[in-house]
Amino acid sequence: MILLNVLIIVMLATAILAIMLAGDDDDIERSVLLRDASQAMVTARGAELSAIAALRRDAASGSMADTLDEKWAQISDRDARIGGGTFSFAVADAQAKFNINSLGRGDALSRSTFVAIALQAGITSATADIIADGIKTFGAIDDLSSLRIAGLDDRQLQRLAQLCTALPETTLVNVNTAPEPLLAILLNNPATARMIVTTRTARGGLSPERMAAGNIVLPQGTGLSSDYFWARGRVTKGSTAQQLTSLLHRTSADGKPVVRTIRRWRGAAPLMAPPLPSASAAAD
Repeated sequence: MILLNVLIIVMLATAILAIMLAGDDDDIERSVLLRDASQAMVTARGAELSAIAALRRDAASGSMADTLDEKWAQISDRDARIGGGTFSFAVADAQAKFNINSLGRGDALSRSTFVAIALQAGITSATADIIADGIKTFGAIDDLSSLRIAGLDDRQLQRLAQLCTALPETTLVNVNTAPEPLLAILLNNPATARMIVTTRTARGGLSPERMAAGNIVLPQGTGLSSDYFWARGRVTKGSTAQQLTSLLHRTSADGKPVVRTIRRWRGAAPLMAPPLPSASAAAD
């Protein structure tokens, strides 16, 4: 009986020790995951700061136009290898698309432009009018996904997001970065839109001087520069993945350029954010 009691005690002690070790393993695994997630987010925030610095330098250079050939548009990475993981990053002009919150002004041009975009996205003109009236009456929206309340499905929202965005204030569309289908709608002339895209590609963008030399007249509601930009990064570290999407606003204070992050999204990005320059972006 004494031997049996000893064996039982040993068995119990072994079981308790195994449970304690298993608990320690879980704690260690959680600690590693938290460490990796923290390091990944720090990397993503560092990428955001690099975009802010590039945009500030661009403004300080005195450039009168924002083009896709400038340095701020070139600081991107695609599945770059970092210690224990990968890094993808993109900076994009948020004013490359029609700002749906411009409908709040209630002007005929903004409404007609939006109706044309909506029709191209498979949305009826009646639904487009409902959306325009809603924004005029109730104010700006933060994300295009809010339009589900008007009956839009995911496919329509995705197509709309190719040409539309939602920014905090009324903005101009930058013809230096706008996609050709949007330019065709704004100009009501696909041939002129093609010419603008060809010209800006060949000459590294359009400037006021190049516009004058080419007798190109900007349509109402458009410009050559931008104040709002996207920075989007995805970092994998170990078995964790962190994604950060930031909306940046560039202004000036006391004659000096200032770039601030006015909104951040962790995890899933808003519909109007740019895709990441990697094959894995489709899964995001």
